[in-house]
Amino acid sequence: MKHGLRVLGLDDGPFNKFTDIKTVIVGVIMRLNYPVEGISVREITVDGMDSTEIVMSMIRGRFRGDIDFVMCNGITFAGFNILDIQKVYSKTGIPVIAVTRKNPSIEKISRALLLHFKDSEERIKIITETPVDKIGYGDRILYINRAGIELNRAVELIKNTVNTGNIPEPVRMAHLIATAIINKESHGRV
Repeated sequence: MKHGLRVLGLDDGPFNKFTDIKTVIVGVIMRLNYPVEGISVREITVDGMDSTEIVMSMIRGRFRGDIDFVMCNGITFAGFNILDIQKVYSKTGIPVIAVTRKNPSIEKISRALLLHFKDSEERIKIITETPVDKIGYGDRILYINRAGIELNRAVELIKNTVNTGNIPEPVRMAHLIATAIINKESHGRV
């Protein structure tokens, strides 16, 4: 695998679902097995529907043309601000891999969306159009959503970006930075 490939790792910052209207989303641009090359920070709306446009603005930002693929911590940010990874791929041509430690229950998510959101059908459609694959390598198990990339290639990229624990390093770094921006110091598991 070429180590010159660049990944944009994404994660959101913590928020209080009862009082916060916005939180940050952080993008960390890294080469495979190399240090951080750049950081991008935006705000997203808690339980909004702006994460897809915000992520595309990050891809089209200062590092446009340098990003070979995107990795993120799941497809929901800032509560139920659902990232449409299929749309991100179709509009930018950049493959997207969303990684989680736990298998997301589409049934539970759908019930919560139906209870709390007027646009629940739109949100549920995005989630159901993005199937989940269970992957394992070594003693690790992850669940991924993907757009624009074959499963075996996604697994290979994940293996080449995991340094500590189960989560790809660009996503882990985005998590640490987003947490530090909001809480003034980083902590917590991705």
